[in-house]
Amino acid sequence: MSSNKLDLQLNQVYQGFKLLKITEVPELHASTCYEFVHEQSGAKLLYVANDEENKVFSISFRTTPKDDTGVAHIVEHSVLCGSRKFPTKEPFVELVKGSLNTFLNAMTFPDKTMYPVASCNDKDFRNLMDVYLDAVFYPNMLKNHNILKQEGWHYEIEQPSEPLTYSGVVYNEMKGALSSPESVLSRRMMNLLYPDNTYQYESGGDPVAIPDLTQEGFANFHQTYYHPANSYIYLYGKMDILDTLKFLNDEYLGNFQAISVDSSIADQKPFTARQYHTESYPISQEEKTENKTFLSLSYSIGSALDDKLVSAFQILDSVLLGAEGAPLRLALIKAGLGNDVNSEFEPSIKQPVFSIVVNGSEADRAEKFEKVVTECLQDLVKNGIDKDLLAAAINEAEFKLREANTGTMPRGLLYNIALMNSWLYDGDPVTYLSYEESLATLKEWAKGRKFEELIQTYLLDNPHTVMLTLTPDKELAGIKEKALAEKLAGIKAKMSAEEIENVIASTKELKEQQRSIDSPEALATIPILDIKDIKATPSLYHLEEEEVDGVQTFIYPTDTNGVVYLQLLFNAKTIHVEDLSYLHLLNELLGRVDTEHYTFGELYNTIHINVGNISTALQAYPNLQNIDEYQPKFIIKGKCLSSQIPKLVELMQEILLHSKFTNKERIRDLIIQIRTEFEMDILRSGHQIAKNELLSAFCANEHYDNYGRLPYYEFIKKFADNFDEEYAKMLEAFERIIPRQMSTHKLMTLITADKV
Repeated sequence: MSSNKLDLQLNQVYQGFKLLKITEVPELHASTCYEFVHEQSGAKLLYVANDEENKVFSISFRTTPKDDTGVAHIVEHSVLCGSRKFPTKEPFVELVKGSLNTFLNAMTFPDKTMYPVASCNDKDFRNLMDVYLDAVFYPNMLKNHNILKQEGWHYEIEQPSEPLTYSGVVYNEMKGALSSPESVLSRRMMNLLYPDNTYQYESGGDPVAIPDLTQEGFANFHQTYYHPANSYIYLYGKMDILDTLKFLNDEYLGNFQAISVDSSIADQKPFTARQYHTESYPISQEEKTENKTFLSLSYSIGSALDDKLVSAFQILDSVLLGAEGAPLRLALIKAGLGNDVNSEFEPSIKQPVFSIVVNGSEADRAEKFEKVVTECLQDLVKNGIDKDLLAAAINEAEFKLREANTGTMPRGLLYNIALMNSWLYDGDPVTYLSYEESLATLKEWAKGRKFEELIQTYLLDNPHTVMLTLTPDKELAGIKEKALAEKLAGIKAKMSAEEIENVIASTKELKEQQRSIDSPEALATIPILDIKDIKATPSLYHLEEEEVDGVQTFIYPTDTNGVVYLQLLFNAKTIHVEDLSYLHLLNELLGRVDTEHYTFGELYNTIHINVGNISTALQAYPNLQNIDEYQPKFIIKGKCLSSQIPKLVELMQEILLHSKFTNKERIRDLIIQIRTEFEMDILRSGHQIAKNELLSAFCANEHYDNYGRLPYYEFIKKFADNFDEEYAKMLEAFERIIPRQMSTHKLMTLITADKV
């Protein structure tokens, strides 16, 4: 029996909300889920009751775009630009100045828009809810036309002689977002797989189409989809639920009457045969076109409401391509089709997608790519999937589910995103929270041939598949820029002198508004916490310090649900600067190469069958009292159930002390993969790289860490281009640095485990 069950009765109405269903979910730390509907407005609400202090609220809307104008994305930005009760230009910028929130954001997906917040402070939590609800239901965007101009798009010109241009937050954002080949590939694949439903459109907005969005269409989208009848309200954690329901009813939902909102998502009619397409993406004139092609196969996989099928394909994604030693990945690499292989299973749409991608390839290898995929899958169906590989993937997934380690994201928000995979499509919202039955099914399927049957049905025999070849084109960017310039020149040519002056005046007005300061009266509407609303005593995290066999050991006892976290931190100051690139390479290779007792594939399976995970890292820890000082550490860390501690230690020793670097072809494959991933990161996150370069000039620890960024990339490029020579140098360097680095001199151990 859940300890979080409330004294609420089915079919009773509480503060305007009728309780439809109560479900106990022991998987979520003894949570109980209460499903309500607000009778007057039609709003749906799910409350996940438990003792979690970090409370989460979100309101989501099913937003199904009918074009590429990015209206869903632009509305998401725009509702946050002031509202009825909070008329400042950016209420959330002001709100965070006096908030203790643990999360505050908004997110646009292909078929939904979510507005989540989280806080451990009760008053802060209510403040956040109030500002978000007023924003989505009563935004200033409906009456202030400058908001669409600012957040979406507008014509911009400051002098009559200047060329006309487009600008706007989302317009500029999506020009950047859709410039990478990966974004082009993902966007085109969705368009091609689902040409007849909402997934054919870019919910974020295509810069070509964004200027087609009018103020009328902008407002109509909000008035259509941002009604409570189309909303999904989520509450998580320890709170006075009846008081919260009263607030929702009295302040917001009670102001609306239920209406019919057509936001349904039609199923794409399955294809009768695989489709083949060739597209291009832009590269600069200076870039080479060799080995820049992407080859991809994407499959439409059933329904998101089939949670067991979705879970099975998350396992297959790991088994086929994600794991070290994954057979399809190895087959594609061995075939020499490209520089790297990756995959993606996207379950967060009504009809999930599984994609296999080779990058760094050539267009004339497309036929071979398809052949290798088919033959490898046929072989797996005929001879069976390695049972150890299946067991490792299932155990890894189970460990993650039970651990529920969300990093910096509130746990309740992770559950919120997961449950939308069923709730949004009119399924049971608890489907993806209650995972025990699904896990049991997967384990049973692994004993037989069910996974092989899924490969046959959904990959080999599935006609609803698209083969896309994406090639680089040096001329494409210029063609697009010329077309845009000609389009804008044509628009300007048709404008009268008065219309041009109006655009100039509008540009000036918008910029003045952006520079303007909110009035004291407007700022006073933003709720902020008072000192009396904050606990006087902080939460303390007590570390116990011991010396074990001469090693400084820190122990943090807390509630870990039986999971033990172990970190070994070796002093990296013993490694000279000229060897840092080799130390970064060692960090990349450990755990991914053969060892004395395991091949790299066997090592991966053994780790994930027996423990949660093992990984390495190289990081400089700053001295908080002196910016010029830092402590560089080479770290190996792992996690396991308490009963598996001896196995975890054994495997960590195997990796640290018995790794072998004699498999030359494996090292070559990993070097190429590292280089390719680095180049993709540069394309995706150039701004972050620039930021890190700047930080390295100011902070000693950042300067040290920066050796693992662009300087390391240059090292890897040189390694890949002169492999035989650099490989010999690597072996010499490893003989020099490994004994020095793995010394227990100044070793530090960190252990996090349940309280004894």
